[in-house]
Amino acid sequence: MYRFIALALGVLVFTAMIAPVLRQPAVADAARVARAEPAHVSPWSKDEPAPMAARSAHASAEVVEIARDAQGQFHLEVDAGGETVRFLVDTGADVVALTEDDADRMGIRPDAGDFRPILRTASGTGMAAPVHIAHMTIGGHDLEGVEAVVVPDLPVSLLGQSALRRLGSVTLRGDRLIITG
Repeated sequence: MYRFIALALGVLVFTAMIAPVLRQPAVADAARVARAEPAHVSPWSKDEPAPMAARSAHASAEVVEIARDAQGQFHLEVDAGGETVRFLVDTGADVVALTEDDADRMGIRPDAGDFRPILRTASGTGMAAPVHIAHMTIGGHDLEGVEAVVVPDLPVSLLGQSALRRLGSVTLRGDRLIITG
């Protein structure tokens, strides 16, 4: 029985270690993409070029494109509660999740008693304090009263569906996340 548990744990650890490597593009592909990208500062991501934002003469929708970073993730800097907050775009998260530091900078300070076992994660049930973000600006879209949670020990704030579904269409196209609203 112990051998089976040890083998299962070994497989899990190996899978966790190899999964990020499998998701990254080949070095040659990454170099080709890097050469094709314009070099300019982005308010959306510290590591990637600015997304293309355009308004069509035929439609009033704004299009924001976010490049995948070297870890295969999409990051976005958002004006949230009057502060610039760096979010990891997480289309699988039901709500916006804030780190305690980001929440504190935004003036959101839940009491210790506000934290409850309300999160369902791959690791089990997680503690979080439900809150609302008074105002967020994402790609020219102003959102009011965004449902969120503050999560202890969360390494990065997550931009979840409580904000994303209010923006319009969120589409993955290759190494770009495209938000159209």
